[in-house]
Amino acid sequence: MSPARIKTFLDQQPVQPFSLVKDDGEVVNVVARDFALLYPGGRSLHVVAPKFAGAKTEDDFEDHFIDVFLVTDVVKPLRKLSAKKR
Repeated sequence: MSPARIKTFLDQQPVQPFSLVKDDGEVVNVVARDFALLYPGGRSLHVVAPKFAGAKTEDDFEDHFIDVFLVTDVVKPLRKLSAKKR
């Protein structure tokens, strides 16, 4: 996917959460604009994504460093996460 297309999703006002689908099938949820950084040049995207629904603390999130050109689809609304297993 082109960096310009990713930027259009990030620049929407207000940003609506969406899911990125990578070429390996991995799905990464972008839940807020503050949790995504498109690096200068547009090739790399850093996303801090919740591990499960209801994530609140730092340990409940994980970092994803994504090559934008390996993103095959953007899904809106975002794919639902399951609740944390106890």
